[in-house]
Amino acid sequence: MKKSLSLAALCLALAACLAAAAAAGGEAADPLISLSYLEGTFSQSLEAAAQGRLDAGDTQLREEVHRRLEAMEANLAAASGQALSPQERTLKQGDVLTGSTGLVVTLLAGEAVLTADSGGVVDVTEGREALSGQALPLRHRCIAAEDALVSYTVTSPTAVVSFEGPCALTASAGVPDYFAIASALRELDLFRGTGSTVGEGFDLHLAPTRGEGLVMFIRLLGEESDALACTYSHPFADVPAWLDRYVAWAYQRGYANGVAPTRFAPASPLSAVEYQEFLLRALGYSIAGVHDYSTSLERALDCGALTNGEYVLLTSQPFSRAHVAYVSYYSLETTVSGSRQTLAQRLEEARFFTETQLNAAKGLVNSQRVY
Repeated sequence: MKKSLSLAALCLALAACLAAAAAAGGEAADPLISLSYLEGTFSQSLEAAAQGRLDAGDTQLREEVHRRLEAMEANLAAASGQALSPQERTLKQGDVLTGSTGLVVTLLAGEAVLTADSGGVVDVTEGREALSGQALPLRHRCIAAEDALVSYTVTSPTAVVSFEGPCALTASAGVPDYFAIASALRELDLFRGTGSTVGEGFDLHLAPTRGEGLVMFIRLLGEESDALACTYSHPFADVPAWLDRYVAWAYQRGYANGVAPTRFAPASPLSAVEYQEFLLRALGYSIAGVHDYSTSLERALDCGALTNGEYVLLTSQPFSRAHVAYVSYYSLETTVSGSRQTLAQRLEEARFFTETQLNAAKGLVNSQRVY
């Protein structure tokens, strides 16, 4: 596909070629619009004609080419012999989705890179060619054209992808399956979604907030029911209704303070250092009221709450909800300070969940811990 075509000219070229193919009727053996056809007989005249129409009808042209490209998706899928049945999957870093003509992929969250070994991919949302070796734009529908062999490789810790058509998934090895870990914590009622419709609402790609970290801390203490039922008050004017009881409980118990006399800053980003301090307090290796928690990761490493690999992970990547789920899950295996019980056993004893529920949750996680 000619790189010199402007976006609008490319849209016009696609629309004109599609119209010409439709008029010709096509053949059963070759029902698709080929990339070579777009570069062929009509390309020179289409580029010249496109420039004259840009100013007058660009918006209308975009709408028209989007309609025609969506119709092309159905033709490609029919030619490939695959019925369209959209699926949404949460993938992990290194997972590769490979497909051929008719594969439609939309990246909903996270990051992924396209590799086109043959043929090409059309970004239907933009009305342009999606280039091999480049990152996929979020929420853009990309379709593999004629004679295409393409792959999409996840480059972020997690990603959510919608796809339909002929494809195969190759799972990566040796990296955490954050989605499985989040699912396990959900089975134990420790980790819940944000209410979004992406990736079952876990939103593992997002940065966690102070408010979310506080809720996880109170759950890991086994005190969520008490917090929700409390009648305590707090002085903070910026706490939303869903978080109000948690903050009141934490404030009165001395677990957490605000960033100012009347500000809690619940929506502020939560760092790995700050969340690890919460976990150390839940495990009894730190106490409420400690204000200098800059060494929380090192102290967690010393007491066995973190492995060397996890320390490197948390100090080398942006902290996300995926990491909150990960360190929370493995903190359940850590022995509570001054006892022979793990945090999980302490929560069992408090009847927060049963041993059967714990074993069922562990069965969902097949990836290995990072050492």
